Amino acid sequence: MNLAPLVLLIGLFGIPGLLMVLGHRLRGRTTAHKRRFWGGVYGYILGMLLAVASMLIPPVAWTDEPGLRSALVHWAMLVGGLLGVLTGPMWAGPPRPRR
Repeated sequence: MNLAPLVLLIGLFGIPGLLMVLGHRLRGRTTAHKRRFWGGVYGYILGMLLAVASMLIPPVAWTDEPGLRSALVHWAMLVGGLLGVLTGPMWAGPPRPRR
């Protein structure tokens, strides 16, 4: 069995589910938790953009490195979301005050 389809499904459905759990009742959480959530959102969005961009480039352009395209398509959303959740408290900005 190939691991790539499973990783793609986890990236498509598992990471948004994790972010949904982390975002539940976000208003009453600590600053580190809020940064972890927003870091995960930003990381997932960047991973999604990278995956979609690599899907849209014609396969002829990837003839030298076919493994790189496959890795970007299958792993970008999962790795981006997880890295964002893990490193979010270090780099995500402080939440803005409500008006």
